[in-house]
Amino acid sequence: MGPCPEQRVGIAVWMTWPDPPSLGRVDFCPVSTTGRSKSTVQREQQIIQAEAEFWDRQEDVIQEFYDRPHDWRFAPALANRIIKKREQVVRRFLRKRRGEIDRILDIGCGSGWFLHGCSDELGMTGVGVDVSAKKIATANDDAQRRGLADRCSFLTIDIMELDPEQVGGKFDLLFAQSSLHHLPGLEEKLPVIVERLLRPGGYMLFCEPHYDHGMAPRLEKFIWGMARSKVFGRLFDVEFFNEVASAAQTDDCNADEALRGESPAGKQFFGEDPDIQNIMRTTGHELLDERYFHAFGGHLTNAFYIFMKSRVLRGLYRISLPLVVAADNYLCRFERFNRYAEEGMWFLRARAD
Repeated sequence: MGPCPEQRVGIAVWMTWPDPPSLGRVDFCPVSTTGRSKSTVQREQQIIQAEAEFWDRQEDVIQEFYDRPHDWRFAPALANRIIKKREQVVRRFLRKRRGEIDRILDIGCGSGWFLHGCSDELGMTGVGVDVSAKKIATANDDAQRRGLADRCSFLTIDIMELDPEQVGGKFDLLFAQSSLHHLPGLEEKLPVIVERLLRPGGYMLFCEPHYDHGMAPRLEKFIWGMARSKVFGRLFDVEFFNEVASAAQTDDCNADEALRGESPAGKQFFGEDPDIQNIMRTTGHELLDERYFHAFGGHLTNAFYIFMKSRVLRGLYRISLPLVVAADNYLCRFERFNRYAEEGMWFLRARAD
């Protein structure tokens, strides 16, 4: 799982909105806890609180990650190329259904990049929710700066506590980018979210981690073979890689370096990630399409650019990136390769009844 630097890359270029002064942190009545033990509820609340604190702290130092990226997603010039295909797929989905989709709910909206873009380019309206007050503040500031605050609002709130009647009713589209897998008990909660917040016949667009176990075995063997070889090994920034790897495993969530690793929910459920693909395929709603992205392009970019010390090889890799991305996008159409894709995207339509 780990950080999702959504706000300054990729789709953010065209989809980048805050809440009006009358909105902000709100206290809605939470969903009933009937049938769930007190200890389970308390544990989930503790995780959510820890998540909020983690993302608040990350927002404070986010520029440091862009100044010294530890993942391709924090290198905007490269990330924009890598996710271009995904951006195009989302655009086509939204434009094709422009007459059916007006109001969007962005679950785990971060700094609001998706709603900003939908509002700016497509004239849609919506609400973004996140447990991080500082992410929401950034979303609000950006919306005000871009003149979009009249079309979108952002709230600091747990999605399970959101009352649709206090935000104008149910929505036409539920959107989530790498946030649902952070939700404890997703398999049980997703149907509740859809029932309470999405209109009958409405749409869902979810992009979540797919293969969350690192690289495909052959790719891992190739990259590590290069990194450990006598000829190429000294060209890799192994020291920085080990620093990032240690941060991902540290139990001290208060350490600054921990912000480069897993969020508290990621640590809590490490090795127990929900089977997003199965959940999406068995919702009982109509699955319109599913796509997979980044089987190897992101990993190669990390190895030969992010953790590469040689400026010459970095430059050569940057030149070859369009070919890498094109091959990655093509091969992700086949199950043999997309089983290792970093991200999956699912388009669904809710039952009309």
